Amino acid sequence: MSKLDNIITDSKYELLREQVHEFIQDHCIIRAEPGRYMEGKLEGSRYTWAFYLRNGLYRTDFMSAITQMWMKRVAEEIGHFDFQLSGLETASTPMIVGMPIYAQAFGITLNGFSIRKDQKTYAMKNWLEGGATEQPVMLLDDMSNSGNSLRKAYDILEWHSMETFSTAFTLVNKINHNVHKSNRDKDFMLPEHIKIMSLFNLDDFDLVGNVELH
Repeated sequence: MSKLDNIITDSKYELLREQVHEFIQDHCIIRAEPGRYMEGKLEGSRYTWAFYLRNGLYRTDFMSAITQMWMKRVAEEIGHFDFQLSGLETASTPMIVGMPIYAQAFGITLNGFSIRKDQKTYAMKNWLEGGATEQPVMLLDDMSNSGNSLRKAYDILEWHSMETFSTAFTLVNKINHNVHKSNRDKDFMLPEHIKIMSLFNLDDFDLVGNVELH
């Protein structure tokens, strides 16, 4: 029996997607009070809403669900699991640890390692944490098109002469697919040849871009 034979059914995928969507909607989108704003990433910017996906990523039921959904997407769109997982700390950390654990229950063995935001300043002075192999690296992050985390991870792998897999995975692609129809599977900071596989986008939560400069 092929390891791909253990992947969940379409109906199970839709059930898990509905459950994860509901949890994100209720617990992972922080909204400012009416008429008020939150401080944004960019100097002088402010938000009316923001994702905080770590409210889900440190839950075992949430991680199990997104891993099963991811496995189904990989099986159908890529057709193999001949890669390892990595990403820039700290948003990707629970995914790098959790996804291989849950995938193992389906007969899928995955290696994972973490990429530091800054080089360690003592001893080995390493950028990478964990045992990387020679397999191509699928980059992970909680969100795409929300900053430069994926690009920084990509650049650090390039410095180490490591191959980046042609697909990266994020839980949420922070664009409106109905607006960015020609770039719906891209991260604007990554090279053109890397496709983004994501479970959700802003349209799924009826959200629009909310950065306001003042």
